[in-house]
Amino acid sequence: MSLYKRGARWYFDFRFDGARYQGSTRQTSKREAERILSVKKADLARRRAGLPPKTVKFREVSDRYEEFSRTEGRPSYAAAEKYHIRNRLAPYFGEIAVHAITREVVEKYKRRRVKDEVSKSTVNRELSTLKSILKYAADSQLAPEGLGRNARMFTGVESKPKHALTPEELGRFLETCDSLEIQVRAPYLSTLVWVGTYSGQRPSEIVRMRWSDLDLDHGVLWVRKSKTPKGRRDLPLHPSVLESLREWKLGAKSEWVFESPKRPGTHITDFGKGFEAAARKAGLPHVTPDCLRHTFMTWLEKVEHRRSIRRELGGHTRDRHSDPYLHPEWQDKVDAIARLPLPAKFTTVPKPSEPEAGSNEGQIQVPQELVMVGPWGLEPQTSTVSR
Repeated sequence: MSLYKRGARWYFDFRFDGARYQGSTRQTSKREAERILSVKKADLARRRAGLPPKTVKFREVSDRYEEFSRTEGRPSYAAAEKYHIRNRLAPYFGEIAVHAITREVVEKYKRRRVKDEVSKSTVNRELSTLKSILKYAADSQLAPEGLGRNARMFTGVESKPKHALTPEELGRFLETCDSLEIQVRAPYLSTLVWVGTYSGQRPSEIVRMRWSDLDLDHGVLWVRKSKTPKGRRDLPLHPSVLESLREWKLGAKSEWVFESPKRPGTHITDFGKGFEAAARKAGLPHVTPDCLRHTFMTWLEKVEHRRSIRRELGGHTRDRHSDPYLHPEWQDKVDAIARLPLPAKFTTVPKPSEPEAGSNEGQIQVPQELVMVGPWGLEPQTSTVSR
């Protein structure tokens, strides 16, 4: 029998796939012992099928993943992923076992989101978070390997193009940020734009700046938290940025450089509606906070040709990560085409000589040294052959 009693406790003894399993259930009740035996056999069957030994629901894994994202020091990822999980993924997948999230289940979710008139790019961002959670579940041995492949994204979806500001556009934008209308809405905006344009930080890095991260005497900024390990870097500050920060610090009362006006003691979470209002007023409605970083990287390419420097200042691991931030201007392309080399000089082939005046038109002139011999071995004929 699978169960037997020894003393006051129940023990199990059974075979599965040719192997023998023995042990104590640590239970004095036969009903509880039978339940434990059933669970052990189910776990063995799940292992044989390549499934985790225990059924874990998506909601439990997503909660663990949120905690993992916070402790890993990835603030930009954690904020976006938290929104996707709590507002989209958990309500739909929450009660589904992780190992049961098949490709068909994900495709049904995609169809539902598109039916709700959600853009495919937005759905792709949600699927990216889903893929990360499924990979985390596999790494934590809560789900079988390869489930992330089921979260297939829409192909052919182009992201919104980013724009690198010209010096004239930046000047107009900063002038608008200093206007009374914008200062009332977002007094920090002018300093924020200076920092974003001349430090090349990600928007998520800028809003989390502390005064302890700055050495205004020596002009150094330490980026201590970033979405990648390479993003933690030291940045020299431009003199204009130093001047703006020193002026802004005079009225600072918080550890945060950009304190939230609505929630004192915390930092702002984004650039706010004031940024959009200033961009529209400056005639730059296409400009987003990310464009400041793109402007920095594009301008940096013009003055610094060493890729290693650009990669370090941008907080990138590889050169290919920096390339999407480079936006050459039209005039740069025109100048590049103009600098292409011309073909080498060569001797011009002489044109055929014109027929002399008085010569019979329609005749072909044969050089004098060419001797034409008839087919019957006769004397050489005349050097002019008539058509």
